[in-house]
Amino acid sequence: MNLPKFLLFPALLCTLWPSACEKKTPPDREMLFLVVHENLHALEKKDVETVMATIHPESPVYGSTRGAVEELFKTIDLKFTLSDLRLVNATPDEAKVSFVQKTQKAGGEAPFQDNIVEGIHTLRPDKGTWKLYRTLQTKVTDLDGKPFLMPEEPPPPAIPLPEKTPPVTEPTPNAPANDPPK
Repeated sequence: MNLPKFLLFPALLCTLWPSACEKKTPPDREMLFLVVHENLHALEKKDVETVMATIHPESPVYGSTRGAVEELFKTIDLKFTLSDLRLVNATPDEAKVSFVQKTQKAGGEAPFQDNIVEGIHTLRPDKGTWKLYRTLQTKVTDLDGKPFLMPEEPPPPAIPLPEKTPPVTEPTPNAPANDPPK
């Protein structure tokens, strides 16, 4: 039986690279939750390489994360408690997981205010592995539930306003000039 060549290519493709013909399915929630837990566990253990392995390489913060984490690890020890993980939605290309995360200082010299963050992690696949792409913090409080406030900087010095001056009126072009009163 002679089949047209255009019908043979998809069959050959699926035979040589089965993954090319697999139907993409959304990730299961346990897989996504594992990534979130792995990221926090790596932060507690001060394991830079594992932290970076959980961050998507195309994340807008990927480039700055390594340096920030390394600096953090030099000055403070943190303890994380994760709760209320919920799968918000998932497609084959992106998933969102809501969370509540308590972060407490466990040691170190740097000042730190313990806090509770509620938010949503966005995860995306990278070569078959789901990774953190972006995090949106929807609420940040202290441990008592009061809004978390960053220390305020003093307001800038007031700039004196100019004294009120009468508006300047310009004659309109081609309009007769008013002669001063005599």
